[in-house]
Amino acid sequence: MTSFNSDIYSISAKQVEVSQFLSQPANLHEILPQDRIENWKVDGDQCSFKIKGLADIALKLESTSDSQVIYASTSNKPFSFKLIIVLDAKDDGSTISAKFDADVNSFMGMMLKTPLTNFLNSLGESINRKYS
Repeated sequence: MTSFNSDIYSISAKQVEVSQFLSQPANLHEILPQDRIENWKVDGDQCSFKIKGLADIALKLESTSDSQVIYASTSNKPFSFKLIIVLDAKDDGSTISAKFDADVNSFMGMMLKTPLTNFLNSLGESINRKYS
């Protein structure tokens, strides 16, 4: 398993509020880069979409707590992965970061590092804007 990590973002919302928002697959559409997403679908605890020019993605909510929300891919194509959003409570709000654990070899990991890190940082920035 290869891991990719976002920066850490401070947000003004409480940890539980953000966790509840992120644990609803329908809400992910709000924080994804709209110019790169097409064919958005949601069904209960699952969602799917296509990243323009890349791949079809299907996610299922695996677990949720106040401190993290985990989505797992429901397909091995292009590879199996988990998206883990980590939340920490702070006096004036919370911090958020995202982690992407992918079942890829080290060569593929090197190729994916920059685009996935940029994607994870874009999620963090979107959540930060939502709660600012």
